[in-house]
Amino acid sequence: MKLSKREIILESIIKEYLKSKEPIGSSELQGRMSIDISPSTIRIYFKQLSLEGALVQLHVSSGRVPTEKALVDYWVSRLEPRSPIAICNVDKVQDSIRNYGIYCTLNKNKNPTFNELMKAGDRFLILVFDEEEVLIKHHPKIELFLENLIGSSMKNLKIISASVGLYELHNKLESIFMQTALLKEGKSELYKIAKEVKNDDFIQKVIEPQFLDTLDAGMYFDDFVPSGCIAVKQHVTMDDDTLEMFCLGKLDRDFESFFNQAKE
Repeated sequence: MKLSKREIILESIIKEYLKSKEPIGSSELQGRMSIDISPSTIRIYFKQLSLEGALVQLHVSSGRVPTEKALVDYWVSRLEPRSPIAICNVDKVQDSIRNYGIYCTLNKNKNPTFNELMKAGDRFLILVFDEEEVLIKHHPKIELFLENLIGSSMKNLKIISASVGLYELHNKLESIFMQTALLKEGKSELYKIAKEVKNDDFIQKVIEPQFLDTLDAGMYFDDFVPSGCIAVKQHVTMDDDTLEMFCLGKLDRDFESFFNQAKE
């Protein structure tokens, strides 16, 4: 679909801002654009976009920068986290994280089914999953409770076990999920964001594996996400494995280039 001049100018200034993080003037933008639009025309659209709340002029003598609203709209239109992306290896993702200043985790999407409950004498219960077995202490009430949960996924069973106080089971299931982590990088970026927004409550939440289990693939801009930031949960394939990627960073990080480099 052909873009209007307004859309071309807004997209161009956002792309340049993501590269430089600096205000951009009309003449400077005109020199970097691939199509011929005069600086005077760009200035007219700058004024219009500023009135619309898409651009802001930080100082009288400076150029424009995109607003948070414009960046949110831009990422909504550019990223497709519900469509899985293919990556070659973890090293590529790690390099991309370092280049673009983003916090990111990469985990195996491991969620086997609870298929069978077995007794080992009178002392233990064995929960049999697709490729895992979990041993816990036996109690008649626990046995009866778990029998009603056969067929549940491991993730759901982990959540349920914590909610009803079966902490031995929860902790053992949690340790299985902890082993699925392939990568956790960029925590220093979380602390930089926490310092800027003067709030670090979100950090503990986003680094907990069980919290990510509650999220669907998609983009997040509020609730647990600090102001001026974006979180993305993305399905990923590598070789024959299905993985889950979670990223969080400031809106002015180039997430599109980050994902493109991770795919190369």
